[in-house]
Amino acid sequence: MSVVGNTYITLKDKMAQTENGRAANAIVSLLAQSNSLLEDAIVRECNEGSTHKTTVRNGLPEVEFRKFYQGVSSSKGEYTQITDSTGMLEVYSQVDKSLADLEGDTAQFRMNEAQAFLESMNNTVQENIFYGSKKTNPAGFDGLATRYNKISDDKNSIGYRVIDAGGTGSTNTSIWFITWGDLHTHLLYPKGSYMGFLHTDKGAQTATDANGNMFEVYRDHFKWDIGMTVRDFRSSARIANIDVTKLSGSDAADLIKLMISAYHRIARFAKTGKTVIYCNETIETYLHFQAINKANVNLTMSDFAGKPVVSFLGIPVKCADQIRDDEKAVQ
Repeated sequence: MSVVGNTYITLKDKMAQTENGRAANAIVSLLAQSNSLLEDAIVRECNEGSTHKTTVRNGLPEVEFRKFYQGVSSSKGEYTQITDSTGMLEVYSQVDKSLADLEGDTAQFRMNEAQAFLESMNNTVQENIFYGSKKTNPAGFDGLATRYNKISDDKNSIGYRVIDAGGTGSTNTSIWFITWGDLHTHLLYPKGSYMGFLHTDKGAQTATDANGNMFEVYRDHFKWDIGMTVRDFRSSARIANIDVTKLSGSDAADLIKLMISAYHRIARFAKTGKTVIYCNETIETYLHFQAINKANVNLTMSDFAGKPVVSFLGIPVKCADQIRDDEKAVQ
């Protein structure tokens, strides 16, 4: 579960390698500013084109003591093979060539104009990491809420890692304990691709206005192929049904106790990964207030990657803007 001194290659690291120069650095920096997952998420190449097959352990093999001159029975672990796919996210950005040329630094002007498109891609990727569903959008990929979508008392089930905070309406949110790693949760990019993200400078192109008249533009193409797999569901957890209208008062959920429960349900399975806690701004603000309360020893303010963040039992708490405040109750 350690987040200190790890050598994981994150999605941000991979994206920074897709191209050289100031444009690449600007793209990566812009995306990371509004998507904290880029700083943490481990990314791996698919093993079958745009899909990735892996096995999830459902049970441990049986073992037994052996006497001298006596054999033991053969045994094997229980596995389920799953296939996850990547989705293709694309957008074109274009600016009037004459206007861009007037700016002097044409490349920077184009990048400034592309920010809205990149931010939209960024939001879409983060939203799909949490809420993506191939049932509602076959071109995308299944997100975390699609997988951690039921509550169960069975300790061997994924539902045991979904903890009920008591909310019953549609004003709920979630706190996520996500463990990133090869054996845990990681993102995917298609086999043989440029690590999933590609920016192509299309140069000067001829475009048409609403009346069909032609003019010259500079055009950029941005493509992001991405998916996700959860190889060991036991190392991540979701605190669901947190009613954001009841964060204080006698009927408020005790988030600290719920977070302690989530921590212990994944702790022994998350030791080889990198665990980060994600919540939206509403919950992050609430936890920040709790952290400055000296009586609350579980939540503290600490330095993580050069930034002051709230930490829970040493695990950084980060804001993910696409986690909603209007989730329906999970049962």
